[in-house]
Amino acid sequence: MMPNLTMDTARFWYVLRVRPRHEKAAAERLSQNYEVYLPLIRERRRWSDRIKTVENPLFSGYLFIRTDIRMKFYILADPAVTHFVQFGSRPAVLRDRQIEALRRMVDEPATLKVEEGSFFEKGEAVRVLRGAFAGVEGRVQQLKNKTRLYILIEPLGKRISVEIDTDAVEKLPLK
Repeated sequence: MMPNLTMDTARFWYVLRVRPRHEKAAAERLSQNYEVYLPLIRERRRWSDRIKTVENPLFSGYLFIRTDIRMKFYILADPAVTHFVQFGSRPAVLRDRQIEALRRMVDEPATLKVEEGSFFEKGEAVRVLRGAFAGVEGRVQQLKNKTRLYILIEPLGKRISVEIDTDAVEKLPLK
């Protein structure tokens, strides 16, 4: 049974992480009891026999919910919700104006371009997560495109440059 919260309780926008491709279903279920925002963008997709316009989440795997944080455990009971996005030990909070800015951006799709993935800069320290060089640390030497980069690795006093996908490396904290 959900607690009876009065209207004067603090309600903020929180970011939820949901299972991949479950954003719409989770938003529909949660919107029965909460204010939910799932920004959707229209995209044209080509199949072998047709072209179709589909609505996809602007942020794959995320949706926004306006609630009192005391409702957290009821929200987490939804089968598609994995967790509240956190910064440190506190849930990430968005202001009303940030949600409104998202709504305006989605309303103007001609100017909207979403780039997913990690972004690296030349000289940045990284660690390889998988493949033959898993665990090896190096520095970004060159950015080939949005999905690949060259990493300079210096084990045993030798310089080795490896071309690798950006999803196979992680940024190292600044020292």
